Amino acid sequence: MLVYLYDVFSGGGRQSLSVEGLERLFSNQSHSPLLRRRRARVIISRVRFLSLICVFAFPLGILLDMATFDVESYVTLGITRILMAALFLALFFGISGGETLRDAYRALGIFFAILLTFQTMYQPLLDVSDVFEVTSLAAAGYVLFPFLIIACIAVFPLTVKESVLTLVLLFVIQMLVLILMPENADPHQRLGLLLTLTVTGGLCTFAAISQLLYMSLLIDQASIDALTHCYSRNSGEEIIDVQFKISKRQNTPFSIVFVDLDRFKSINDKYGHEAGDRVLAGAASNIRRNARGSDVLIRWGGEEFVILLPNTDAEGALKSVRRLRNIGLGTRPDGKMVTASFGIVDRQSANVGDWTALVDIADNQMYEVKSRGGNDISVYIPAEETDADANSGDDLAAAE
Repeated sequence: MLVYLYDVFSGGGRQSLSVEGLERLFSNQSHSPLLRRRRARVIISRVRFLSLICVFAFPLGILLDMATFDVESYVTLGITRILMAALFLALFFGISGGETLRDAYRALGIFFAILLTFQTMYQPLLDVSDVFEVTSLAAAGYVLFPFLIIACIAVFPLTVKESVLTLVLLFVIQMLVLILMPENADPHQRLGLLLTLTVTGGLCTFAAISQLLYMSLLIDQASIDALTHCYSRNSGEEIIDVQFKISKRQNTPFSIVFVDLDRFKSINDKYGHEAGDRVLAGAASNIRRNARGSDVLIRWGGEEFVILLPNTDAEGALKSVRRLRNIGLGTRPDGKMVTASFGIVDRQSANVGDWTALVDIADNQMYEVKSRGGNDISVYIPAEETDADANSGDDLAAAE
């Protein structure tokens, strides 16, 4: 059953099914930092677009209300529409700088809250006891407004959990709103509206999940290196930027490990590029096997890799690299072990303003190892700490 559902969403054969693919559909816990950032941006941009439409559409509805309702209802509805338009305008400008999923959830919640507030405010004003007696365009618009709210789910790339939770909340609120309908309203029509809303919500949920799947597949195709199954450099730079900003904003540790396989060129020269590709793929596989779920592996170029370790200081990164060296990076075509030069730096020790400087420091540490013959680790130590260690050594010598 899961295979069939995955095929329906992806449009592919069974070969496209994977545990990771299913996890992506159901929850955002397995989403990569790149997918999280792209999805957050898409959700926020679409909320802003819909909000901008509502800024103009809501006041225009006053003209239809003027020709349909009595003066008292028309004035009340007009004030309500202007108020809602002002809220949408505030939302449009208020979420312009959001980039995280938390910002996207907040924007989505406020957007639906404004729509539902408008519905709860106009519902008691309308005496629509029989849906089939609606003859004016304005009244029909108010009757169909709940379907418009539900249909907005289809605009956003959401997981199964997010879609179902949103749909359940909207459905419960719609039930409460229908209670506000006139007491002489046909209960069968109320039930019919709920059932139709449920079916509409199911279709919109399908559309939202499909958007998420296609987005994740496209990001994978554009950002994953085909040989090593690591992130490519272009996508990796975006991930580093995100992780660096998060670390800086929350003042948490963030380490970078620069890896360069030793004497890799000799493999290509002596055994051919296919043998070199196998060594690269094997090394990347072993690095991933040693990494935590939150770590990110990037193929920086050729035989160079960059490992991102969020919430990890230099000492923790050093332990991770030592564990990796004990496991091994694989074997060369001649049967010898693959070795590498490692450069380690953490953001708090480096105290740099942007991620490019952090990568450069890790790169320099790696080249320091290369200059000593490779197959070793170099950890960046700030100049102040180095001077302090030297001074303490001099004091100790003087005391002796």
